[in-house]
Amino acid sequence: MSLIIINPERIAQVQTTVHKFVTDFSKPQSTDEDVQSFLSVYHPDIHWSDHAFLVTRVGHEAVLGLYRAWNHCNQPFRTEAIIPTASGAILELIWIGRCANDIVRPSGEVAVKASGKDYVCHVCLIAEIDEQGRITKMDEYYNRRWDDGIPQEKYAVLKGASLKTE
Repeated sequence: MSLIIINPERIAQVQTTVHKFVTDFSKPQSTDEDVQSFLSVYHPDIHWSDHAFLVTRVGHEAVLGLYRAWNHCNQPFRTEAIIPTASGAILELIWIGRCANDIVRPSGEVAVKASGKDYVCHVCLIAEIDEQGRITKMDEYYNRRWDDGIPQEKYAVLKGASLKTE
């Protein structure tokens, strides 16, 4: 394995971008200025792949749609944690919230039925960030049933074999 060196300026740039992403994703975007500020961390041609729902959203409008659907469904909601990498950042997040409202697609199809449950869901986002500090690609990994999530200290603990052998 080779050594990767990330200069302090790049680390600061990535941390600034990711901090703005995390902060803005959970706060209201009620004015045109808010929306423009929210979108400023994304490249206009961003590709955001949601590996739980097997969908890739492309461009500002798609990310704005995701933001609106997510925040409509999950209230309250917050996230935690950031790790800079050579090409962007890995975000180890803990989603904490309540699945309060349905997510309904523009076609009228209910994509997610609100459960009303409080949850804690462990998530990994891998963000690629360009030289201008904009997110160009996001890969999002989590359990599709995030509202069933619990704090890690409540996970079942397994010791020994995980498979019955004869």
